[in-house]
Amino acid sequence: MDYVNDNFDDLNSIAEFLELAAYLTFLKSKELLPNSNKDKEFRKHREVIYETIENYDVIKKAQEVIKKDFGEDKKKPVGIKNKPSIEKEIVENQLVKFFDDYITKQKKLEIIRDSYRIEDAIEMLEKKDEFNILDLYEYAQHKKMNFLVMFLASLILVNRGFFKYEKGLFIKLSSQNVGSDLNG
Repeated sequence: MDYVNDNFDDLNSIAEFLELAAYLTFLKSKELLPNSNKDKEFRKHREVIYETIENYDVIKKAQEVIKKDFGEDKKKPVGIKNKPSIEKEIVENQLVKFFDDYITKQKKLEIIRDSYRIEDAIEMLEKKDEFNILDLYEYAQHKKMNFLVMFLASLILVNRGFFKYEKGLFIKLSSQNVGSDLNG
């Protein structure tokens, strides 16, 4: 009980001491029983405790040598740098902005997909007898994406032999109806 009273502030040491005392009491009571030397489990426990006691002296001596060579164990607190914190409101605002931009771009792409189809441009251009690049820009209502689609449609018509390009003009060669057939 003196050990427990002396180390009352160090609960880990008290717990280890009480555990060891209980273990030694268990082994001593087992040793007092008849035929204890024939019990394999008891012999194992006894060998473990004897090895631990023998090793304790070696460990104590090693500890003294280390203290002598390197000094006392000085525990220094380890400083931890502040972790970057994430402000919830800023993240929420960024996510809302991201999704708004994403949805806006998706809506624009839907408009582009629906409004500027090559098949429609081919159908419109095949009705013309001749046109130039400036006419394509007018047909595209001065919109870049629609102009690209119109220009691509005119190139498809030239490639298929329905128009020829000569001196800045796309000129119709035949009165065949191309329609929306893109396969040629």
